[in-house]
Amino acid sequence: MTTSVIIPTKNEVIGVKEILTKIDRVWAEEWFLIDGNSTDGTIQEAENLGFEVIQQTGKGLSNAYREGVNHASGENILFFSPDGNAEPNDIPKLIKKMVDENCDIVQISRFGKEGISEDDTIITAFGNRMFTFLVNVFFGGKLTDSLFGFKIIKKDVFINLNLDGEFLTLEQQMSIKSCKYNLRIAEIDGREPKRIGGEAKMKPLETGYALSKQIIKEFIKW
Repeated sequence: MTTSVIIPTKNEVIGVKEILTKIDRVWAEEWFLIDGNSTDGTIQEAENLGFEVIQQTGKGLSNAYREGVNHASGENILFFSPDGNAEPNDIPKLIKKMVDENCDIVQISRFGKEGISEDDTIITAFGNRMFTFLVNVFFGGKLTDSLFGFKIIKKDVFINLNLDGEFLTLEQQMSIKSCKYNLRIAEIDGREPKRIGGEAKMKPLETGYALSKQIIKEFIKW
């Protein structure tokens, strides 16, 4: 099975310089950035490193995902962020488990027995665990991390999920629908290092409200 690695970016030139140089492109058949109109040299730096860059036409992470999936030729889609929060060496682990165990989704978990987040604050750590707990209770899941975007998913599965969430609600919606439809989900415990460069886009109160609202909406629709 072939894999396309989609790297969403917007003003992540520092991460591109430090993280993409650690990638071995033999790990997957296709690699490209889907860029949301960066102005800090992200595009030029990525192209200098030999990566294809696709200009995003819509706004936001959900559009980046959808446009990236539409462009991708692989049967599996792996989402990777170059902001420093994801370990490049976990990429081949995700691909291997996906293929060996014929999963629909394989994701890195920061909160499994051997997982760790070095980027969480007390507030975000509580929120991550609480919303994962709620997803499991309301939708019958057994996840340890429902909000981390470092994962691989079958392309046809992603398309059929009809996701319309944005930012972390997109990740949570993917987890919710995966549980609702009894998809084959596997997790690999991993490390979330601290972000490098760029700007964190998550606002705890706004995000918490949006995640809560989404859980209620998805439960009512079920």
